[in-house]
Amino acid sequence: MENLSISLVALALCLSGPVLALASLPPVNHGLVLVVSPPWTEREAQILAAGGRGIGPRIAAMGTLAQADAPDFGPRLRAAGPFLVLDGRALTALCGVTG
Repeated sequence: MENLSISLVALALCLSGPVLALASLPPVNHGLVLVVSPPWTEREAQILAAGGRGIGPRIAAMGTLAQADAPDFGPRLRAAGPFLVLDGRALTALCGVTG
């Protein structure tokens, strides 16, 4: 049981680095964004109501990528209630995707 606890703490520490790096970036108001919200919310409806479009994944526990070119998309989306609206381009760079 002690080994399991140590493993879970180590896993949490390893995963928290990228999340903290993304969360510490300045707010994004348009372009590619990662919308993080509770699993029971309608992320797609939030994104559409804010003037954007979801680009995937459609079935995900807490996050969906969205695209919007309207300069006020970020504030409108944040008002809809997701936990976080993160820079999608930074996420793709963190994952090694270019272009």
